[in-house]
Amino acid sequence: MSVIRAFRRLGIPALMYLFLVPCQAQGTASPAYRQNTGNTNAWLMYFGNHKFSPLLGWHAEVQIRRHDLIREWQQLLLRTGLDIYSKNVRYTIGYAFVETYPYGEFPVAHSFPEHRIWQQALVSHSTGRLKLSHRYRLEQRMIGNASAGAFRNGRFENRFRYMLKGSLPLTGNTLEAKEFFLAAYDEIFINFGKGVRYNLLDQNRAYAALGFHLGKIGKLECGFLYQVLQQGSLIQTGMDTFNKIENNFTFQLGLFSDLSFYKTPKD
Repeated sequence: MSVIRAFRRLGIPALMYLFLVPCQAQGTASPAYRQNTGNTNAWLMYFGNHKFSPLLGWHAEVQIRRHDLIREWQQLLLRTGLDIYSKNVRYTIGYAFVETYPYGEFPVAHSFPEHRIWQQALVSHSTGRLKLSHRYRLEQRMIGNASAGAFRNGRFENRFRYMLKGSLPLTGNTLEAKEFFLAAYDEIFINFGKGVRYNLLDQNRAYAALGFHLGKIGKLECGFLYQVLQQGSLIQTGMDTFNKIENNFTFQLGLFSDLSFYKTPKD
């Protein structure tokens, strides 16, 4: 119980600890053998969901992820997809390209590419003034070879992600244009499949932000992300083997746009 209390003091959900122990037991390292490191990053992000018909839309996403605040590359992520709208659920299927660069205390040998196919369901509802969304995402990841810095001789992994996000207007019962709001989320990443050995729990992200409604353009969020990431490989130090754990503190600036390309016909 003392370990769980320590995790709570650090702000790490107890659920993450429950996943972390069994996934570490799969490797040669025991749960006591972990090597931790910390990174300070900055992510600049654009998320667009643009309707072009009553039922369909285009998802467009760009994330520029920098290490050591803005000095070095961490990742470049480009994601696109087809949105399908229903009453309270938005479904999406799409493709993503990711380039990961060497960074931090546990750098990869070379930058390498990754291709993803992804499927998602976003369920939204409100409880009083609080707007909630549940995001369920599946990813089929074709990961390049970091040793060679190329896509050939890579590996395939499946990953499930669940995110619970809430937003609360600071004035009034609903969020209107030119008003501020608070936003927060927690997201857990779980790997599965034959290629996964040491990081069944891939990562957990906890986020809090101050937002501003820009009107037709969308919403701007400025916040802070705490990410705990367990790498998929081990590190050997003498006779001991360690799991590699990143504790990443990340500044985020994100624009969320739902500007529609579709004009509702007038009655």
